Amino acid sequence: MIFELPQIKKKFQFNRLALIIGSLMPDIIDKSLMFLNISSGRGFSHTILFTFLSTLFVFLITKWNKIISISYYVGTITHLLLDLPDIPLFFPFIYYDFIYIENPFGSWLYNLLHDPSVYITEIVGMIILIFIIIKNKLFNFKKITGFLLENSQKELKINNSQDDKLNS
Repeated sequence: MIFELPQIKKKFQFNRLALIIGSLMPDIIDKSLMFLNISSGRGFSHTILFTFLSTLFVFLITKWNKIISISYYVGTITHLLLDLPDIPLFFPFIYYDFIYIENPFGSWLYNLLHDPSVYITEIVGMIILIFIIIKNKLFNFKKITGFLLENSQKELKINNSQDDKLNS
């Protein structure tokens, strides 16, 4: 939401898709491992070490693209900040007692329906998403894709023109 504010959009370059992927990545990894009964759901990918290593990986696979890497980093850091204090931020450097849940889906559903801090943040998130969809008229898949890749296409054009200058 912050990066959709006009003042921020004018001042900072960012990649929406990388920002979204970064903000989801800690849960994609840890929740997947939790449902496989391998992790607690707030494990390795909710740490500073993961954020650093995954951002470095993104930086390398995008061929040193700073905009994509920083966008991804901002997404992961924002995720960690919003999950505080219930995350192993400095694992493996500090020991954390991980709690394994026998029925993760049931526990998640119970918390969603009974814990105000969970359902209120989910409702606020949905309101923000609906606002972004309506404000940008994202009513079909093609428009959503274009919106997510808007800055990526600009970056690609900039990088291609820089490559052409270097090759000439």
